[in-house]
Parts: sequence; structure tokens; C-alpha cells
Amino acid sequence: MNRLAENYRGWKDLGPGGLPANPIGWVVTSALRPWGRDPLDISGDDPTSDHVGRLQLTDRAGRRPSIAPYPIPHRETGADADAARVATLEARLRDAADHNGFHLARSRFEKRGDALFCSDPDTDWARHAHGEIAHVHGQGSMHVVAAPGDVHEIIDRGWGERHPLAGRLGLPESYLFLYAPRGDDDQSVIEQIIDRVIRTARTT
Repeated sequence: MNRLAENYRGWKDLGPGGLPANPIGWVVTSALRPWGRDPLDISGDDPTSDHVGRLQLTDRAGRRPSIAPYPIPHRETGADADAARVATLEARLRDAADHNGFHLARSRFEKRGDALFCSDPDTDWARHAHGEIAHVHGQGSMHVVAAPGDVHEIIDRGWGERHPLAGRLGLPESYLFLYAPRGDDDQSVIEQIIDRVIRTARTT
């Protein structure tokens, strides 16, 4: 019983996101864990599958952050970005929403907070996400819906991983988790990925 109580407290400490922040939500996320996939497996991803020019990233320095074992909410543990960096990422999405074809609305995936939507997506992956292509978590990590041909590069270079339920339960196959930026170099690459996600959401 103590182990279950600790597990529940650990899940609650991640904060709300996607499920009710109560015992029912915890039971649901616990039941979903066996359905999860290896988030770092890119063996089936073709980095040349798109025709918008290949994404090229630098390697992320250091180890990947620790990720909580719960599929919902999908979060890092103990590696929060500072508030200014989080605000900069959120501003990046707001700036994109000022252009034609994009808007901000409540996240369908997180059930809270704003997400950037492509108003009229013309790619399969953006349509699968019902237009939602990016949202920022309070810790500075993000979820994005990437072009399938970019998945290999983003994961292989160490900047993120798949959501454990990507390709299942209605989530797009290219639904990725980007790690929170630790400094200016990280911030620059994450913003590069955001810009790429925005551009490819509308490229047929």
C-alpha cells in the first residue's frame, strides 16, 4: 500500500495534464503504461521520407533527462527550465499565431493551456493531430507533431523522444516530446525545431 501511495504522489507531483488530477486519472495512466512503446526506437523511421529538405541538427550535449514513467502527463523529472526560457518558447508560439493559417487554442492533448494549431492543415500528420502542432509545458519541455521525416533526426541527435503512446489511442505517430532547454545553445536548437514544425505543417 505504501508503494502505491508513493506512486500516486509521484504522479500528482508532475502536475495536471491530459487526465483528471485525482485517483481516477492515476488509475487510467497506470493502465496505459503497458501499451507504451520504446520512445527512442527509430528503427522504422526514414529520414528521407519527406521532400521539404532534410532537417540537420547538432548533437545535444550530455545525457538525456530522466522521464517520469507515466504516459500521461508525459514529463521530465528534476530538469525544469527557468521561467524566462519557458516564456520565450511560449512567445514563439504566440508569434506564429499572429500569421495567417495558425491560431492559439486550448490544447486537445493536455486539456489545459494554449497550443499552436494549424488552422487548415494540409499534411497527414497535422490533420491526424486535428491541427494541434505544438504546446509548451510549465517545465519548458514541449510536445510537437513533427514531419515524419524529421523524427529520426530529432531523436537520434538527442533533442527529444516519442510520446510512449504515439501512434496509439489517436495520437500521431510523430508526436514528440522535446526536452526542456538548459541554456542558450539548447534554446536555439529547440526554436529551430519549432520553426521547422510550423513550416512543415502546411507543406504538402
